[in-house]
Amino acid sequence: MLYLNNKQIGQLLSPLVIVALLLSFQDDIVTFMHAQLPTYKGKIAGGNFNKEVDEYLNVGRDKQVYDDIFKKIEKRKLFSPWITKNLLYNKESAQNNKQGKIKENIPVWNLQAVFPKHKMAIINSEFVSEGSIVNNAEIIKIKFDSILIKTKKGLQWVHLFH
Repeated sequence: MLYLNNKQIGQLLSPLVIVALLLSFQDDIVTFMHAQLPTYKGKIAGGNFNKEVDEYLNVGRDKQVYDDIFKKIEKRKLFSPWITKNLLYNKESAQNNKQGKIKENIPVWNLQAVFPKHKMAIINSEFVSEGSIVNNAEIIKIKFDSILIKTKKGLQWVHLFH
């Protein structure tokens, strides 16, 4: 026969009593927790909490994927002019090469800023003034929105916004 003292009986029955109390007061406990933790109000009782956590984690993963894609796009933008100029097939240059016409490199003039009061400008990332020479072209005149250059082929206006 098994003999238990009062302390041992209390230890055996205490988990059952706690569970019975929790079950009987579960609505009051949930209401109290919602009052103490308003962030989770309606989420735990409705069963949507895990679903919303999963959606939040998915959004975080998607954002990381999009950020990686945009970084790759920015890297490609750096190389795309070189690729199109040197690697891709250009029908016009291929026809010219077949006919024996080789197109000479024509300098591109990129006027970036004009400082007419100081008779200075920035062209092809270089500061220039009247009389300066850039890519074998002499800067003749600087106006408020354009500059006049003299090349082997003659005079040419380069505009700020073309």
